[in-house]
Amino acid sequence: MNKKEIVAQLIKNGAKSVKGVVVRNVTVTPQNEYVRLGLTLNEEVDGYRENETGEYELGKTNVIFVSTFAISSVLKDMDDAAFAANHLVNHPEAMGMILSRAKIDIVQQSVKANEEYRNPFASEDSETTTFDHDLIINHVVNIELSEFGIKRLDKLADKMLGF
Repeated sequence: MNKKEIVAQLIKNGAKSVKGVVVRNVTVTPQNEYVRLGLTLNEEVDGYRENETGEYELGKTNVIFVSTFAISSVLKDMDDAAFAANHLVNHPEAMGMILSRAKIDIVQQSVKANEEYRNPFASEDSETTTFDHDLIINHVVNIELSEFGIKRLDKLADKMLGF
């Protein structure tokens, strides 16, 4: 299945589409096997938050978490950004500048506690995982870079070329 078909299948199965939210800030947090990006958005979306007793409750949040790999896969589909996708995975701190003020479209996939989950955008033989609480997985499916981000990409291209 291609990306468009995967998105359609997710929505058919109950995922929610959120279009045109703006990235205000990016935090970079290395994890064991990947780098997590915390995207602060200009508006709130559905999300689970930990309460005072340590339970997760569904509510609203303006921060979502995605991996550099997920963002890179979207950038690879963009004519003006594909060249930088692998570089940005290896230099994740630059993601903050490239994604600054970008408009993104998200597909929010609800996953129940202890339900087997496999990333629908990964290969068919990828591993499944389970979570100990309900959560919403946010899939960034489209990025429209801001003028600021495009200028940073231009500078990155120059630097990569040795200018």
